[in-house]
Amino acid sequence: DNVNRISTLRKKDFPITDHNHGKARVRVLKVDKSSSVHKVYEYTVQTKVWSPKYELAFSKEDNTDLVATDTQKNTVYVVAKRTKANSPEQFGLDLCLQFMNEYNVLTAAEATVEMCQWERSIVDGERHEHGFEKHSPEMQVAVVKIDRKGDDDDSATGEGYTTSVTSFIQKMTILKTTQSGFEGYLKDKYTLLPETTERCVATELDCTWTYTLDQDGMTASFSELDYIDIRSRIRELLIKGIFGPAKGGVYSASLQATIYDAACLILEDEELACVHSVKLYTPNLHYLPMKSLEMLGETFEDDVFIPTSEPSGTITCTVCRE
Repeated sequence: DNVNRISTLRKKDFPITDHNHGKARVRVLKVDKSSSVHKVYEYTVQTKVWSPKYELAFSKEDNTDLVATDTQKNTVYVVAKRTKANSPEQFGLDLCLQFMNEYNVLTAAEATVEMCQWERSIVDGERHEHGFEKHSPEMQVAVVKIDRKGDDDDSATGEGYTTSVTSFIQKMTILKTTQSGFEGYLKDKYTLLPETTERCVATELDCTWTYTLDQDGMTASFSELDYIDIRSRIRELLIKGIFGPAKGGVYSASLQATIYDAACLILEDEELACVHSVKLYTPNLHYLPMKSLEMLGETFEDDVFIPTSEPSGTITCTVCRE
């Protein structure tokens, strides 16, 4: 009997300081067949929506106008069908805009969009039209949030909203086998690490960047940015900053110095005037010299190492425009 059903146990209500709800781990594959050379985009999406009215769902058992998480999940697939969905950023923008335009009750919507890497297969030296392989754990990620300014008639065009976009490269795994050292650090009774000017350095790098839309006095919109080109250029400069020229490379006095140099390369690049800040997170992947080879009758010549990722040093640097 629903009339006599007990649904609360509390004796007192306390203030709710924050609330939202959404759907996580929504997986979708978008295949672009607009030409004989297909393109694929595989995403994992998490959505969140906000509305002051939804406080009642928590405190008063009132689900009126609540956009269910299943509805949010289905919207992901609808937007994937209706749009190009060719970058995490643009897919996230289109998804959040759909939520905000469709549901006036919402004051904000957020989408976290992760895209895994599919590489076109090579057959007899030629890139295949519709065959793909997954080689790397590297992920392309974006977090997009759109907030409603108010009861603005221009909401459908995005002018009634404020938008934020943050982009990421995650799990970019890199290794350089020379041109790296570490010297001059504090040494005390707890220090066992010897100085070196020759070592392997490796990391599973995460790069995060934010955007500025006011470039040389000209204000753009987030929908006008070419996120594919921006991401490609940032990755290219990360590789250049860490490794240096293909012949000879560049010396790394420390991972700290190297990632700062790479971040500055990104911010000084004319093609990336839209980038406001760059954050690099570089947990060490250690390759320890197997110097005990000498006890086995062999000579260590910076050529045999023991891979380990635990324990791991963690180094973070955020660089932004003035």
